[in-house]
Formats: sequence, C-alpha cells, structure tokens
Amino acid sequence: MALTFFVIFWILLRSTSCQFQCIPETLDDSDFYINVTEHIAVRFTNCIQIPHEVTFPRDKVTVPYKKMLFKGDPSNVVDTKVVDNVNDGAKDTFSITTLPPGEHKYGVKLEWGCNQTYVFPKRIHISALTTKPTVLASLMEERQQTRLTCLAPTPCTGEVFFLWKWTNADGQSRMMDSDLDDYNYMRWHVRFGSRHRGRYGMKYRGGNYLPFLPTADHHNTNITCIATYDHDVAETTVTLTVKFSPRILNSSHCTVKGELLLCVCISWGNPLSPIFWPSETLTDYSVTSFSNAQRVSSTLTMPAAKYHNATVNCMSRNELGQAESAILIQNSTEHDGVNSLPESSEGFCSALPWLTGLCFTLNLVFVAVFICIYLRSRKQQKESREEADTYATLRKADMDEAYSTISPQRK
Repeated sequence: MALTFFVIFWILLRSTSCQFQCIPETLDDSDFYINVTEHIAVRFTNCIQIPHEVTFPRDKVTVPYKKMLFKGDPSNVVDTKVVDNVNDGAKDTFSITTLPPGEHKYGVKLEWGCNQTYVFPKRIHISALTTKPTVLASLMEERQQTRLTCLAPTPCTGEVFFLWKWTNADGQSRMMDSDLDDYNYMRWHVRFGSRHRGRYGMKYRGGNYLPFLPTADHHNTNITCIATYDHDVAETTVTLTVKFSPRILNSSHCTVKGELLLCVCISWGNPLSPIFWPSETLTDYSVTSFSNAQRVSSTLTMPAAKYHNATVNCMSRNELGQAESAILIQNSTEHDGVNSLPESSEGFCSALPWLTGLCFTLNLVFVAVFICIYLRSRKQQKESREEADTYATLRKADMDEAYSTISPQRK
C-alpha cells in the first residue's frame, strides 16, 4: 500500500516539474542577433541559398534547438535546421526552391526546450526576376536546311516546356510553303522531358531546337518561343531574315497609253534585286525606279510607235540568282483608268443639257407653288382683316345707339 502511494506521489511530482519547465521565460532582444543579407535578387528559376549566422545566449537556448525559415507568418515554416551540439549550427544556409516571379519576404526563428521560441525581427526580402528565353535565328538562305534554337534557364525543380508560335509580321494570314500552316500562325507543341525526342524539336539542358527549311515567304515573319514553367510563362519573339533570289511578280504589266508605251516591272528579292531592261531593241526610252522593303518597282516609258514586239523583257538580279520575264503588251485601253476618264466625262457632258432642262423645270414648278402659297396666304389675311373691320363697325354702331338713348335731364 505504501508503495502505491509512493508511485502516485512520484508521478504527480514529475508532472508538476514538467509543467514548470514549459513556462516560457522572458527574453532580452539584445541577446539575440542574426547576420543575413536582407535583400536578395535572383532569377525565378534559381534555387535560392540564404547563408546566415545567429548569436544567442548559450545558457538560455538549450540543445537540441531548431532554426526555422518562415515565409510571411512565423507559422509558415519552409525550411528547418536541427542543431544537436551547442558548438554547431551558428553558421548555416537555408535553401528555397523555385519561387514565382515577384517580391517575397522571409524571417528566421529559434525553438528550444518546452515552448521556448524567439523570432528575429530582421526580414529577408527576395526579388524573383522573370528571365526571357533566348531565340537563336541567324541569317538564313532560302532552301538551306537550318534550325531555330530556343534557350531557357533550367528550373531549380520541375521541367520546362516549349511552345513555338509563328505569325506574319503584319498580323495577316499568308499562305506558307510548309505543311505546318495553321491559318494565322504556325505553331509546334513541344512538351517532353529530358532524353525525349519529339517530331519538331529536342530538349537539351534547358533548350529546344526546331529543324527548319526557310523559304522567301518566311522573310520578315515573327517566330516566338514560349517557355512554360510551374510558376511562370516567359516568351521571346524575333523576326526572321531570309535571303532569297529575285522573282518577277505577276503585277508587272505593259500598257499602251495614247502614243506612249508604259511598262511596270516589280521584283521581289533579298538582298534588293535591281531591275534591268534589255536595251538591244529599245531606243528613245526613260526608266524610273523605287524600292520598298524587298520590292523594287521600275517603270519604262517610250514611244509606242518605235516598239513593234508583243512583249517586253524585264530582268532582275542579286547575289543569289537572276529572274527574267517577258511582259505582254496590252494594246487595249478599255481597262485603263486614265483613258476611261474622258469617256466618262463625255457621257456626263452629253447628259448635261437634259439635266439642265430638268433642273430648270423643277425650279419653275417650285416658284409657281411658292407664288400660289403666298397669294393664298395674302388673301386669307385680307379676308380676316375685312371681317375684323366689319365686326368693329357693328360694335361701334351699337355703342353709338346705346349712347343716343341717354338724354340730359332738365331741371
């Protein structure tokens, strides 16, 4: 029986002792200090290291104790260091994985014993910066196999996925010499991990490349590489430059206007391809030219009577090649806007007398109607005035008559 009471007494004593140990003691802020960088700027894809050194009273902070890194609120702990030896742990490094782009605030706290906690007042501000991918697209030559390369930072954790998007420089739809045409733009979805090959690209150390066979239609179009991460999407757009041999456009034409032969030849090439008019059969002519983007327009003017062939040769040349076209001369001027103008004017002039007569007749009718309305209005006003005068006369007669019945009384 005595043993039972002793055991119960010991348990109660032990419980009371633990409760006294769990009472937090008052701490002096001047005894605690942390040496850490308060402002850190990193790319959002980087793993973040936060070196630090803490100072605290050894007689109060007992081992084992914990150093904790928290984000925002002290209860939101993101990294913990457990120190078992009082001589260790003063210097250490916290680690943070990839952060979303933006501003983030962290703090450090200590925990030891039973419910003993100290939160350092100093805060660590981390700026996670967005980094755009790099697109490598060197000067290309038509029909020469090449590749487009997109390089993006490898994330600290997770993977990066690539998306290629292609649009025209003017934002308009254009038929492309490719089986990958997709209305307003062409795009390739490239979503795979390391060591995985796809149809349109390959990932290697945070990069992706796209096999590409350029044509003249790809010149001045925009290619965009979009890198997708767990926390962000970054993209970069570049304009492609493709060198190609000249070609004579179908808008080139020759027309006889009166006594002159006018020929317009339009060439498209990169580099710019000047236009030449073979002069063996040409005499007494003039040439004017101008260029816009990769197009060169040249106009040949000469007397029509001095040229007797049905076509005029136009030639264009640059460092990649040469193009030549025989432009058919249109002898008919029915579709020429300048020549059709006199015919339109003549038709208008022939109809002018009829229009003049019609306008004169309408004016006469308008004047007659106006006169009728005016005379009728005057007549109505006159009748109204006469009625008013008659009424006034009658009223006057009545009043005179009434006054006539009153005669002065004799005294």
